[in-house]
Amino acid sequence: MKKTAILVFLMILAGFMVALAQDNEPLTFQDFAEGKAAIEENCMECHTLEEPMKKITDRAGWDAILTKMAGKGAIMSKKKRLQILEYLVAKSTFQTKCSACHALERPLEKNKKFQAWVETVRRMAAKKPEHLTEEEIQAVSGYLTAKGEEKTLL
Repeated sequence: MKKTAILVFLMILAGFMVALAQDNEPLTFQDFAEGKAAIEENCMECHTLEEPMKKITDRAGWDAILTKMAGKGAIMSKKKRLQILEYLVAKSTFQTKCSACHALERPLEKNKKFQAWVETVRRMAAKKPEHLTEEEIQAVSGYLTAKGEEKTLL
């Protein structure tokens, strides 16, 4: 009986761990592109994008804003909310970290593929070690790749 209970417990735990791992899969460029599209589709129903695109805050700040918007009727699936959150966090990281060394207009005018942005952001990060984490390099690269026409909003 004990062996069966332990086996059942381990199976449930394994299932939970798999579900948790799926929720924490690394973000891809597609997630940033979908986050950008979700912002354009959902947020513009109530207001322009000028304010959120100018706003700079950290993850907790963006999370609070998205919670507030949900309370006002914004409808987002869990996945879309995460994609929007990650896109906005990456945008703010780009605005704060990259502007510490140079103006933001030049990178916003460029259109590169994701891997080219990763190489550029890594090269820039190497000039100021410990300024950007690997996760931030990936996020900023995803944001810059996905930004497309957003440069007119920033």
